[in-house]
Amino acid sequence: MMDPGVYAKDVDLGAEPMKSLIATMAAKHITVDPTLVVVESLLVPDNGDLSPAYASYVGTLPPAVERNFRDGGLALPPGSTRADFRASFAKMQALVETLHKAGVPIVAGTDGSGLELVRELELYVGAGFTPAEALASATIGPARLVGADGRTGSIAVGKAADFDLVEGDQATNIGDLRHTRTVMMDGKLMDADTLRAASGIEGRPVDAD
Repeated sequence: MMDPGVYAKDVDLGAEPMKSLIATMAAKHITVDPTLVVVESLLVPDNGDLSPAYASYVGTLPPAVERNFRDGGLALPPGSTRADFRASFAKMQALVETLHKAGVPIVAGTDGSGLELVRELELYVGAGFTPAEALASATIGPARLVGADGRTGSIAVGKAADFDLVEGDQATNIGDLRHTRTVMMDGKLMDADTLRAASGIEGRPVDAD
């Protein structure tokens, strides 16, 4: 990730070879899993800072876990600045926007613990997705990709009853997905606060400033 941090900011997304590459990916329906949240955590925070993916969970996580999340971004190589790395992250987010507008399928992933998923979707909204499009990238989109959309990925008669109920309106604020109150899995209702406590999380996440 060091080289992308240094050089991505200078890439012209509208020039060759990016232009033809993106057109080919769209034509062949090649799916992309950007994991923007990983890029953000490596390029944006200063060393020792907390990645935005975990800001809502400060004070609720086991101390060792939160300390691990405070590793901060990559150390800067000689001749580079944090502003350079942040500009490169912005260009990578712009790439996701360009891919999306071109019709390239996007699915959400994090390479993390799972806590990062909502932040990944927030970054997609920041890249021009509607909240509904961002949500689809984590639900029906992946289900279609692996051929499981006949039984999961959306709420419909005959599909698995796996979903969660949140406090808020993710159709207008995708971050409200953090405010899960009830989980339905395998036909069983589970209290989200009880699940958090069982996993060592002491309290509900809060909206970050």
